[in-house]
Amino acid sequence: MNLTHALAALTLALRLHAGDHIVEHGDTVDRVQWILPRARLEAARRGGAVIDEEFRTTSRADEKVLAVFGDHALIHGVVDLVTLDVPRGKTARSASAQTVDLSTFNAVFGDPRYDIADAPMIGLPTSPIRLGTRWTTRVRVVTALGSGSVGFTHRIVDIGTDLVRIEVTGTGTITGKEYNLPKLLPGTIAVRGSAWYSLTQGIIVRESYRIDNALVKPAGAEQIGFKEVLFVDSDAHKAGRSTL
Repeated sequence: MNLTHALAALTLALRLHAGDHIVEHGDTVDRVQWILPRARLEAARRGGAVIDEEFRTTSRADEKVLAVFGDHALIHGVVDLVTLDVPRGKTARSASAQTVDLSTFNAVFGDPRYDIADAPMIGLPTSPIRLGTRWTTRVRVVTALGSGSVGFTHRIVDIGTDLVRIEVTGTGTITGKEYNLPKLLPGTIAVRGSAWYSLTQGIIVRESYRIDNALVKPAGAEQIGFKEVLFVDSDAHKAGRSTL
């Protein structure tokens, strides 16, 4: 712990400049399990159904800050994904590009729904922080089991020479009917993990979370539904300035 920083009031706002080049790498492990009465579960297995899904995804994002306007920045990014479908032994590759208008406090303008993996650090505190500072956010999210919302609690647990560690916990509900599972709604969301903000780079440089999502209801003496466990790890760094 850096005692000087721990006692000082610090700001966690993103510090972006036109031409900044940011590189982000990510790794996720996504496991979804069917929950069925024993007899139906065995019948599904005998029929060749995949009961325990697992997808492992690696990503690389190259992002450039196109322009900065006061408290927000226009960012263009290209994301390359490689996903391994573990039970089927298949690999898929994809690339996509998007431009977003990102606020100083790490929120996209327009109040969108965020992928649950991207949601924990949406909404940095607007006031200076110290060791022990807490703040809360509520974010609309999309999960593999449906959409909903999560309330997050953030706590500053360590302030070093460069890195500020933020402990993150979240609980929420799945209420969306995107996957035609209305009888299983509402579902639950639980998040726990940490994020690290770099005082020198002015960005969030690392995030690591475990996310538990569930749509489970009683079926007589047993249960029916789905459980998902998602492990998310990412790191980011500024790779210098580019010519726009």
